[in-house]
Amino acid sequence: MKLQVLKYFTLLGVLALWQCEAKLDEFKPENGSADFTTFVAIGDSYTSGYTDGALSNAGQKNGFSAILAHQLSTTENYYDQPFIPEGMSVGGNGNGSYKLVVLNKSLVPFPTKGNPELLSDPSNWVNGQAPFNNIGVPGVKSFHLLAPELGDYTLGEGAFNPFYTRFASVPGTSTMVSDAILKNPTFFSLWVGGNDVLQYALAGGNGVVGGTGINDITDEATFTYSINKALAELTSGKAKGVLGNIPDVKSLPYFNYIAYDGLELDAEKAAMLNAGYEQYNQMAEANGLPQMIFSEGRNAFVIADSSYPLHMRQIKEDEKVLLSASTGILGEAGWGSKEPMPEDQVLSSEELAAIKDATTRFNTIIAGAASQYELPVADINQLLIEAEKGLVIDGNLYTTVFVTGGIFSLDGIHTSGRGSAVITNRFIEKINKHYGATVPLVNVNDYPGVEFP
Repeated sequence: MKLQVLKYFTLLGVLALWQCEAKLDEFKPENGSADFTTFVAIGDSYTSGYTDGALSNAGQKNGFSAILAHQLSTTENYYDQPFIPEGMSVGGNGNGSYKLVVLNKSLVPFPTKGNPELLSDPSNWVNGQAPFNNIGVPGVKSFHLLAPELGDYTLGEGAFNPFYTRFASVPGTSTMVSDAILKNPTFFSLWVGGNDVLQYALAGGNGVVGGTGINDITDEATFTYSINKALAELTSGKAKGVLGNIPDVKSLPYFNYIAYDGLELDAEKAAMLNAGYEQYNQMAEANGLPQMIFSEGRNAFVIADSSYPLHMRQIKEDEKVLLSASTGILGEAGWGSKEPMPEDQVLSSEELAAIKDATTRFNTIIAGAASQYELPVADINQLLIEAEKGLVIDGNLYTTVFVTGGIFSLDGIHTSGRGSAVITNRFIEKINKHYGATVPLVNVNDYPGVEFP
């Protein structure tokens, strides 16, 4: 039986500044008022170890949740993961992990050949080894935590998540939370909610606000119920834990790599575009709208906008072009110049405002739920804001710049191993402060960053 693979995206990059990281073997961690005997991690792609555009064995071993588990205990076999076989990888689109290659004398990320059969062929699934300590599922939203249909492959393409199906204890019956409870956890991390806004952003705002579709921003009532219900079940056995909140997607390299005025023109090309848009400018003038005038140097891209009277315009400074638009901009399509950039490759001011509003509301809900259950929250949103300015960690400068910043992996959304280590430190800081524990921090520079050829 072969199954179709869904296209799932995921979540977010983040880091923190740590002046003095301590290695695990420097001292034995003290639990304080927490009990780290059995740790489970529940969440989306960041918890799973997704990096460089795919899930791989190396990414799982260097992911945030694996590093945190390692710091919480020195016991061997403390943290079981649904490992991808070594040397293999699979992304939501079936491609493999991104690698840097030389193309036109420049280094660019390029996907390797993936192994989609890991998701589509039941003989490659690892359900018989369930339950696992790592219950991280790329692409999930808050309401998927409690949804048995998440792993139900009998529902057909588009109705289930193959990343969960391959390791669910009982596909179609179990849920992420019920699988976590099967481990009888004494401590857990819950970091979810990023995709409740990120999927909308990745679709260029091609969704609705307040829905439950894959490209929608989740409605507030559903988000509130899902987070609180998950915490009620996870803490029912007296387990304690830690939560993470949601950063604003505007800080991710995926939405910042292409500048709004990234249309570089020489005098000849500027003149050609001015001639090409002459009729447009005549209509704009007649309707009292701004004209599109191009000059030598940097220019704002031309974008499609179905809500605009002339259905196209130049992008505003505070709007965002998605990284996925790169091919169309550089290729024969001429996106942003001779052809307007498609709407699903741009986030408008209004769409960004909707994302920011939802992120703020969801983080308030997370904070409220955490307070109710007396759990700490790692403020990932604030950390990402600080990360944009650049951070010095053990003498190394880390920034959020795509490829060269060292924090994010080659997909522009997820962190490298070093970024994952910094995430871990932020969670450990909150754990130690809240529970009076002495879990050692991670030496960030011991973990892998972006690999250059």
